[in-house]
Parts: sequence; structure tokens; C-alpha cells
Amino acid sequence: MGLTLKVHTPLATHEVLKSLLKYPSNMRLVIKGIGFAGDPRYVPWLIRQMQDLQFARLAGESFSFITGLDLADLNLDRNLPEDADLVPTYDPNDEDVAMDEDDGLPWPDPVIIDAWWQANGHRFTPSKRYFMGEPPSFAHCVDVLKTGFQRQRNSAAVYLCLLNPGTPLFNTAAPAWRQERWLNAMSA
Repeated sequence: MGLTLKVHTPLATHEVLKSLLKYPSNMRLVIKGIGFAGDPRYVPWLIRQMQDLQFARLAGESFSFITGLDLADLNLDRNLPEDADLVPTYDPNDEDVAMDEDDGLPWPDPVIIDAWWQANGHRFTPSKRYFMGEPPSFAHCVDVLKTGFQRQRNSAAVYLCLLNPGTPLFNTAAPAWRQERWLNAMSA
């Protein structure tokens, strides 16, 4: 889905997301999809999703994919809410031992993020694709590969292939020294 939403037009992307939203079970997929689509017109909706503890961290990550903001670094996050249901529960009787998909993501503060968006949202053009705060470009994607978090780096690698068809996918799982060598060669 991430690849599809990165290549679709904004109108086609909107139709895909709208069709997915017909089923509540697709909510996580839609929130992720908005981050992949990179269209800032969905940011107010993402901010509303940050109020739901089940989707808050994922909505924060999609917001970051669009704006390029590091929520924790910029103090746009909050402490772990007291009523958050964490997975796994550490209850020996709980049979669900699956890891939390959002483990490691900050808890966004929707009030502070909404205030930031009200002050800065004008810098983002609706129906234009953004990736980490800028339209995808070769130089920007190389920069994200150097400095981004892993899921951001994975997305940057895909964008590099889309921007330069025929380019092999940058292996974000390779040893760090090898990735650094490749990135230095790309920047030269």
C-alpha cells in the first residue's frame, strides 16, 4: 500500500483512503496510508486521531512523515497516558504476547501539535506530496537516509527508486558501515 500511495495522484489516493475508511477495521491502514501519501490536507484529521490512545502514536508518526518533525525532540509529545493499554500486558495469564506495533513511537500531544499546525500549516500546500517536510527529491531522500528513523529511512529508499527508475533499492538493513559508504558515494 505504501508504494501505491506514493505513486498515485492526490485524487486517486483520496479515493483509496476514502474506500478504506468505510470499514472501521482499516483505521490503522488508513492512518499509515496518510503518512505514505504525504498530503497535508489530512493533517487536521490525523490530529483528531491523536486523541484516541489506540491510534495516537501511529497518527503522530504519519504527521511526522508529512511534516518532518521529530515529536520527541521538539517537545510535541506527552508522557505515557495513565489509561493506555500497552501490549504485551506482562500478565502471565494473558495469551496475547504480540509486540506493540507502535513500540518506540512517542505519544503525541494533540493540543500542542494542533497549535503548531495552526501556526505553521500554511507552509504546506494541500494535495501536494510531502515527505519529511519537503516534496520528495533525490537530495532530500539521501538526507533522510542519513538522519531519519528506520521507517523513515525505508520510505526514503523507496522514493529514491521512484525518483530514478531502475535504481536498486537502498538496503536499509545492511550493516551501518556499508550504508555509510553507499551514502557517501551517493552524496559525492
